Amino acid sequence: MRIKKQVVAAVCCTSLLTAACAGFAQAQSPTVEAGSSNQETTVSGPAAGQTEAVEGQDSQAMQNDQIRIWGSVTNVQDGQITIDNQSGVSYEGEIILNIDPDNSLVLGAENGFAVPLTDIAVGETIYAYIGQTMTMSLPPMTNAGVVIAKVPADFKAPEYVTVQSMTEKDGGSWELTGTNGTTYQVAADCEILPYLTRNIVTLQDVSESRKVLVWSDAGNQAQKLVLFAE
Repeated sequence: MRIKKQVVAAVCCTSLLTAACAGFAQAQSPTVEAGSSNQETTVSGPAAGQTEAVEGQDSQAMQNDQIRIWGSVTNVQDGQITIDNQSGVSYEGEIILNIDPDNSLVLGAENGFAVPLTDIAVGETIYAYIGQTMTMSLPPMTNAGVVIAKVPADFKAPEYVTVQSMTEKDGGSWELTGTNGTTYQVAADCEILPYLTRNIVTLQDVSESRKVLVWSDAGNQAQKLVLFAE
């Protein structure tokens, strides 16, 4: 009888441990790194961390270390844009972009002016700078820090750049290097404008960690800069 009782107790303990492990596994709701491909994904949990990473990012996280993707718009609704990502970066196919009115910028490709979300049309191609994580839902969802819209045909969309360095060269020209590794040549008389202010800005104001929108030609010769407030 003593042996039977020990066996029954062991079976009960094993069942309780299995149930606890199953409950813990269900509590994990992974996220995928936005820079990963479909074949190589890095996941992390738990579920509460996922929601915070995608929907509760602070403004600094929204504006740094972003990935640029592009594709045609398939749906627009209040606070969200869905695109068919064809950039070859991040998840391929439909991605839902969360547009935060306080932290996201939706800008026109030709002049850098703000574009209302209601002006984004299904079928148009947009460029989006997204955060580092996205949900594992289908389609996946992520935050967009900057969206470049209204891109004319055969037009090189401006690039949203975090400045790594801005170095003055002989003759008054400059070399701007972004944290994305791209280097732009900037002429001494290159047009530079502030974003949404009337402040006077110069090329000397383009310093490390500043954010700029750069229009450039195929050789990365800068044609115009828009400098964002610190």
